[in-house]
Amino acid sequence: MTYSQLDLPLGGALYVAELPSGIAPCLSNYRTLTQQLLNEIAPRETVWRLMHLPSGAPRLVSPDRDYSISISHSGSYVALVICEGLHGIGVDLQIASDKLPQIAPRFMSPAELTHYHHLLAPEEPQVACEWLYTVWGLKEAAYKAYPPKVKRHLATNYIVSPPEGSVSASLYSDERGDSIARYTIYADDGGDRPTLLTGYLLRSITTAPYHLTYVLDTGGAVLPAE
Repeated sequence: MTYSQLDLPLGGALYVAELPSGIAPCLSNYRTLTQQLLNEIAPRETVWRLMHLPSGAPRLVSPDRDYSISISHSGSYVALVICEGLHGIGVDLQIASDKLPQIAPRFMSPAELTHYHHLLAPEEPQVACEWLYTVWGLKEAAYKAYPPKVKRHLATNYIVSPPEGSVSASLYSDERGDSIARYTIYADDGGDRPTLLTGYLLRSITTAPYHLTYVLDTGGAVLPAE
């Protein structure tokens, strides 16, 4: 099968695969494609089985070691990120949708929404669209990586900061170096101070038919520059 692979800054890898032509995008077909991808990328003579916890969160069962996994699907695409060991990780893949701008007030904080409207004012719709999908994707991925102990709202549980710089990664599908924007996400879990997560914008709908983000729980510390 054909898939894209991306090595991640803190180890592990992210994969994107597409449903075959004529196969409908539905949950059962997404799960079939995910298992096929796992069979393809599993180490030699190793069988990976995908299970789901009562919460719906995926779990990768391996006979020899622990792995963390996160899965996302949209349109005809499935994305999954796998890291060795037990880590807080989350991935979100989203194809372009007319509905996302309509629900922006539901998932954006007042500051994030103000910045979005500020970008729209000078008629920079592409830049505004980039910010919209970045905030949505990072919050969805952050929810998977670090589920809030006190559930409030995506608009207030996770606050996305502007990008802090970039890291370099190699995308094997086209063998070129990609510049990846890095964000800090403030996760409010009901404690005295927010937990800092690190989020990455891998691909934009300006260069691919989907927007792809992932988040790592770095134990409350912002990753150093690379």
